[in-house]
Amino acid sequence: MTGIFSQESRALRAAAVALGMAVCAAQGAAPNIREIYPRGGQRGKTLTVYLRGDGLTRGAQVKSTLPAVFNQLTPSKDPLSESGASMKPDSVLPFLLALPADTPTGLYPVRLLTASGLSNVVLFSVGDLPELEEIEAKEPKKPNNFPEEAQKVAVPAVINGTLAGPDIDLYSFAAQAGQKLVFEVEARRMGSGIDPAIEILDAAGRVLAKNEDAPGLGVDCRVEAAFPKTGEYLVRVHDSKFSEQAQNFYRLKIGKYQYADAVFPLGGRRGEKREVTLSGGNLAQPVKVTVDFNTPAPFVGVRVPGSPSFPILLAVSDLPEMMEPDRGPAPLPENTLIDGRISKPGEIDRYRLAVEPGQKWVFELTAAALGTSPLDAILTLTDEAGKKLASGDDLAGADPVLPFTVPTGVREIQVAVEDLLGRGGPQYGYRFLARRQEPDFVADLATPFVNVPAGGTAQVACIIQRRGYDGEIKVRIPNLPPGFHVAGGNVPPESAAQNFNNDNAGRRTARSVLTITADPDVKPLFQELTVVAEAQTPSGVMRRVARGPGLISAIRGDRQRSFTAYWLGMQLPLATAEPVPVTLETPALLRFAQGFEYDFRFRVRRREGARVQGRPNFRQEGAVGNLRILKQGESKDPDSGSYQINTNFATPQTTFDVLLEAQVEHNGQVFTVISPITEVQVVSGYEIQLASSRMELAPGGSAEVAGQVRRELTFEGGEIRIQAEDLPEGVKCAGVVVAAAQRDFTLRCEAGPQAKPGSHEIRIASSAPDTGSKAKAEYKIADVNARLVVTPPASAAIAAPRRDP
Repeated sequence: MTGIFSQESRALRAAAVALGMAVCAAQGAAPNIREIYPRGGQRGKTLTVYLRGDGLTRGAQVKSTLPAVFNQLTPSKDPLSESGASMKPDSVLPFLLALPADTPTGLYPVRLLTASGLSNVVLFSVGDLPELEEIEAKEPKKPNNFPEEAQKVAVPAVINGTLAGPDIDLYSFAAQAGQKLVFEVEARRMGSGIDPAIEILDAAGRVLAKNEDAPGLGVDCRVEAAFPKTGEYLVRVHDSKFSEQAQNFYRLKIGKYQYADAVFPLGGRRGEKREVTLSGGNLAQPVKVTVDFNTPAPFVGVRVPGSPSFPILLAVSDLPEMMEPDRGPAPLPENTLIDGRISKPGEIDRYRLAVEPGQKWVFELTAAALGTSPLDAILTLTDEAGKKLASGDDLAGADPVLPFTVPTGVREIQVAVEDLLGRGGPQYGYRFLARRQEPDFVADLATPFVNVPAGGTAQVACIIQRRGYDGEIKVRIPNLPPGFHVAGGNVPPESAAQNFNNDNAGRRTARSVLTITADPDVKPLFQELTVVAEAQTPSGVMRRVARGPGLISAIRGDRQRSFTAYWLGMQLPLATAEPVPVTLETPALLRFAQGFEYDFRFRVRRREGARVQGRPNFRQEGAVGNLRILKQGESKDPDSGSYQINTNFATPQTTFDVLLEAQVEHNGQVFTVISPITEVQVVSGYEIQLASSRMELAPGGSAEVAGQVRRELTFEGGEIRIQAEDLPEGVKCAGVVVAAAQRDFTLRCEAGPQAKPGSHEIRIASSAPDTGSKAKAEYKIADVNARLVVTPPASAAIAAPRRDP
């Protein structure tokens, strides 16, 4: 994929991202790329590219969509070492890279595959301008922090530099009177942590132009400057926050070229072509470009023809699309994407939709999340009389999603779209969709890739953003190859957390974890997996494919979101890794009665020389209320132990996941190993099963139905008392007591002579007066529904139970 850059995702929570990154780092020997140097190249040129990091062994395969061949060279010197010292083993891999002259410009993912697994992705930029390097980046004793130290460069060019904390980089260049040049910094769009700012100065230090966050570039910057006279000028680049970042690189692009900062519409339908309009920036007039949306990717890029600037992202959908009408309120067709725009400040776009009481709708607007619109949208729903029915802005993300149930008496609603701050203009586009369906959810992976050791286990994290759906969800991998086994993926219903603050009910974020375990004899493999999240609803199975982040790069600082690259279109790349010296054995399934406890036992299997640092940590996945995890006493056997999972009668009946993780030391390396997930089912202490859910009897007659009490093995209660409730007038059913040693019972009912014929819903209630627990309390389970039919005397020849047809 070419010409596409990433925007930050507000959907991933910091904890989930940290978990995803920990997954990738679990195996100490897995390759990890910290840097690609240089960060880009000029097409039509040949250059040496260095990958720097850990575990970068000779013979590693480069995995990239870049249409060029990476020829591995013999390592000699580290180009970024000030002294030119020899490289540490497996820390640098040099490659000779010849970029064909027709290579499409843009960003390309680059990663390595070794016997130890798959590396993270780094992004490599291909452009048209000559490439230069900041001298200070290689030689810190030659700084360019002050005007007198400015590094002289010839333009046009792209300068590859770095910024560390308070660092300020200055470059001097010559310009002619009346000349215009564009200065653009590529940083966050490539995964750098810096938030760049740029100023253009004359020889006297006066600022001619400056920019921090350019429209459409996220936190990256771009500005065009005009020079009043011939002479030397300066460009100054620094991090606007002067932060210390692990990834602190930038690419300063200087040249004369056209660029746009607005596009409309913001996307198109897959398989079709569509004309879009580029405007703003330094364009004298809007430019129309026909874009081909025939791609499996979630985005395509568009740019001003001939411009070296990164393309603007356009969303790709599978739905019909239409442009917003000139006048409103406009009809709002169901399941059709409306491409609209708030064209001027204070404008409100209005749509009308015919509805029926009780219908469930979801209204979804996309703008800021695409990175191509600054619209901070708010949706407002009103009825025909103008009464406000609902409103919403962002839903734990960048754009509003509004689930809505049509109230009684409402046949038409109007939807208003506006900017929360009343702004508008050519850049304020949006994509709006109304669809009728049950409440929904979306799934995003917080793990960009996974390395599974032979005979070992790795984990995958998935973030669930609820959009009105509050029930249980199951995450799974449908295309897992032979020799691999998946466990976990249980998301308890929102009610299981017993969070009684309903301010955000049905819209909370949940996390699920899957573990993938490989057989010891599994063969080396590299494959992309698909992760799906499923929920059972009244209308059927709701299935959502989880988006893969492509890469995750942490951004240091308060309230900073990690960089992700969903536009890469990756799901979950999997590779096999070398065996680990320690594995953790745990049960695959625990099932026990609500109100009781269970000992979760584990065993450590380790090779000679491997050592587990302390006790394996217990981790619960899925929020469950009234649940305690207790550490048991130390075992005499250092390779075994247990935790106690403790519930009470208020603990919800649900399914959740647990696992163990341990810090392992072996051959001087410390790394993390995990156990396969154990599925924990908290169930009722017993279950009432009827041979038939229907009883028939005539006035003056009787009927009986057989049943069984199925007790859980962990349930310590004694007798069970059973009683029919909600009986119609004239019908009586004798209570039943099922002794602790019994299972079978018979429920007998009699109808008096005056009982009226009819069909009635009844309840079979039950309770255990003594549960055997320390807290002496009666234990009840949910009633069993049944139907009792009093038949007219003439038609009731037999008053015996019969099974449902």
